[in-house]
This record gives sequence, C-alpha cells and structure tokens, in this order.
Amino acid sequence: MNKRITSALMFTCAAALATSACSTSQLVDNNKPVSIADATLVGNETIQTDFGTLQLNETYLDNESIAKLNEQLALQRAIEVYQWALPLTTFQMWYNAHSEVYGAKDLEFVQFESFNEKVGILTANAVTPYLITWVDLFKTGPIVIDYPEGPSAGSIMSFFQLSLSDLGLTGPDKGKGGKYLVVPPGYDQSKLETKGFNVVQATTNKLFLGTRFLSTDKQVNDKMSKNFLVGKYGDKLKPVKFFTNTNKRFSGAPSRGLKYFELVHQTIQNEPINPQSVIFNTYMKYLGIESGKPFNPTDKQKVMFAKAANLGELMSRANQIKPRQDHTYYEGSSWYRLLSNFPVTLFDKDYYYLDESNEYYYEAVTVTKGMQSNKPGPGTTSYLTTKQDKNGNNLIGSKTYKLHLPSGIPASNFWALTLYSEDTRSFIDNVGAKDKLRSINLDSRNKEFKTNADGSVDLYVGPKPSLGKEANWLQTQAGEGWFPLFRTYGTEQAFFDKTWQIGEFELID
Repeated sequence: MNKRITSALMFTCAAALATSACSTSQLVDNNKPVSIADATLVGNETIQTDFGTLQLNETYLDNESIAKLNEQLALQRAIEVYQWALPLTTFQMWYNAHSEVYGAKDLEFVQFESFNEKVGILTANAVTPYLITWVDLFKTGPIVIDYPEGPSAGSIMSFFQLSLSDLGLTGPDKGKGGKYLVVPPGYDQSKLETKGFNVVQATTNKLFLGTRFLSTDKQVNDKMSKNFLVGKYGDKLKPVKFFTNTNKRFSGAPSRGLKYFELVHQTIQNEPINPQSVIFNTYMKYLGIESGKPFNPTDKQKVMFAKAANLGELMSRANQIKPRQDHTYYEGSSWYRLLSNFPVTLFDKDYYYLDESNEYYYEAVTVTKGMQSNKPGPGTTSYLTTKQDKNGNNLIGSKTYKLHLPSGIPASNFWALTLYSEDTRSFIDNVGAKDKLRSINLDSRNKEFKTNADGSVDLYVGPKPSLGKEANWLQTQAGEGWFPLFRTYGTEQAFFDKTWQIGEFELID
C-alpha cells in the first residue's frame, strides 16, 4: 500500500474515531495505564480511576472491571439516597424516641424544656418549650385537631419536614384557635364533613405535630393546654395528654454507617411515593430498600452502605460549613441566613432543591412558613448561623471569641444566641457546667447579662470565662468544633432590609 493510501486510511479512521464509528481495536494497544480522563475507551486499554484499575480487552470490560463499576454505581446512588433522606431519618429518630424513650403514644404530646430533654434535638432553641407528638395516618385515618386560642407558633409537617399547615399566630387560625381536619394521602374527602375545618391534605402518612406556647404567663399556657384537643375523625375529642418533666435524653442525630440505611428503610414503610422523589425511590429499589420488603444486604453490601453513609455525611457536613448553593446574608460576612434559599415545598416546577435543603436538614429539624417569612411580625422567627470567625477560620472549642451585637437588635419578642456541637448538631454538653442550658445560651430575657451604654451587647465564647465578663460568657469545650444560631423572635424590618447587621466572631485568645 503506498504512502498516500495509508495516510488517507489513517485520516479516515481518525475522523471516524471522533464519532466512535471506526473500529480501532487494532490501533489502540495501550499497556501503559492511562487516567480515566485521558482514556479512549476502545481497544486494549488499562484505565486508572479513583476506585481502582479497569481493563479493556478489545473494547470489552473484563469481569473484574464490571464488578468495580457496578460497586461504584451502587455507592454513588447510596450517597444520593443518604442526602435526600436526611429530613426523613432525623424525624424517624425522634419518632422512635417518642415511644421508646418517653413512653408516649401517637397524639400524646411530650414537652421538651430542660437541657436533658432538648439536648437530642438538632439545633433546638434553649428558651421556649416544645410540645411534640406524632401520628401515623396509615393506622388512624383522618384526625381532628382543635387548636387553642393564644400566642403560639406550631406546625403540621410531613415526614419530609414540609410544612402542611402552620398553627397559631402564623396559621389559618391567626392565634384565635380553630379546628383542623388532617386527611391521609389519597383519601376520598367526599366521605368527610369538612365544613368548619381548616382542611390539611397530608402528603405522607407519618406526620409531626408540634407547637411552642410563646407566653411567659403560666396561666395563659395552662389555659391553652387545657383547651388543646385531638382525636380520630368521628371520635369524641379528648384533651391532649402531656408528658412533662421527664428529664430524659434521646439522640436525634441519625445513626451512622449501615444503621443509617436501616433507618431509611424504616421511614418509607407504608408511605406513598412522592412524584418528586421517583428517582430516589428507583435508587432505593436497586439497593434493596423497598416498602413492604425486608432489608437484607449481603456482607459486601453492608460494607458499601457503611462507606456511603460516612461519605454522605462528610459531603453534607462540607455543604453545611461552606454551602454549595447559598451565599452569606451580608456582603463580606461569614453569616448565613437559614431557610432563605429553598421553597418550603423543597421543589418547584423546575428543580428539587437537594443541596439547598441538605444544608439545613443536616444540622436542623422542622420548617414552618413563619421561619421562612420575610415579613415582620410576632410569629416570624429568623435564623443566622456561621461556622467561621472574622478571619475565615473554623470556630473551635479551645479558643475564645468576642461577638458584638449592635444596638437596635430587630426582635420585638426577644433574641437568643445558642451554641451547638459540630458533631451532634445539638447543644454543647459542657462537662461540669452548673447550668448546662445557660452555659450554651444567652438571650434578651436573661436579666443578668450586661448591656453597653449605647444599647449594644458584647458576648464572649470560649472554654473559660474572661475576667469580669462572666455574665456575658458562653461555654465551649476544647477539642470540639462548634457553631452558633442567632435567633430573632418577632423579627423586625431592620433584619430584612439589613440596616442592622450582626458582628463577626473575633478571636481574642
């Protein structure tokens, strides 16, 4: 064959190779390993990847390479399931504790007020008590809530932690009390008499029902408790049964490793498939996680699930520290406003807000419309958080910091700064603290902290109090990363138009 013909054939084959139309088994015989980015994926080729070496023999993958690719695909899908399931698993942990730790049944409320009662709740507030119950509509059918009049902020939430209806000041009853009829997914409402009810269409069978009574007057709160009625539709409603002063702990952070996926399997039992989550349900089916079927992974799968849970958590933690789809609330600041970058529904016609909601649900639980509101009002609560100091370094327990709160803090009810462990995402459990709740929380209802002459406040955070600053000191522990939440209850306009701006944590020791 002359040189002109040979050159023409090589040119033709090279051009066809760009469209994968030319058989190149005879042209590619690469014994030297190449990276996956540089691989041609044809002929005989040894390809290096982050998860091992793949071998092509005349373009065919060998059995070992096929197995590696299948394992990698399963790992990636499991990691995606981990992140998607965060709101479900944190609720399932709490739901399990409702009966296992507190001995309460569905529609019986547990009050969380003391440090021990709240320390398991992800980023709980340290000031107002929570009143929490759960219900499984798959078992009960429709339920009725006769909600009491008075100052309160509550919510009915799906197991995805989506607000189905606020209760109280930001709900349809506007703090005046009212009846709510909660209907299971797919239930025929024509069978029900709905007149006089605020009808709530549930999207999951398992639901969270919770509220906070906001009054500091015990008589007001006692009256609200007495007038709080719940029950199955058609039954005579009974006053809520409250479990109070239990002083019992539970762990609200999802289990790690394989147990995380056992928890995922538990969350989806007897639940309808959410149309927006079909792809994740598909992944779970391929992974052996299905409603109505046992979860029995092989020994090899157990190792894969343990890897996926740890990688999924680390990826979520990275997103929590430096959010992938968020920006700081103030220009040049380290503070982020929680719940400001995704809709309360988690999705819209274009997107499922996975990274955005993952930022929140890794470190927190529950969402109400009042928490996402951009309008001033007594039922609006706003949240700021940061993981870094003024110089961009992570907040750690062995260091001491100063935080300046300028005067005119935009909170008509009160404000609070609370500290949390980066590990548990719950209260720092300060060893030896006389008052553990006070050690991690300072708020404007506290009568002991000192205010500057101009109305501003300087707070100090560290393992030991600065001399003379004890009244304004919050405690951390050496060896433990931590982060704060700054809450404004009854948020005022200055927060939303940013004419008031919180200071940065300054390292002082």
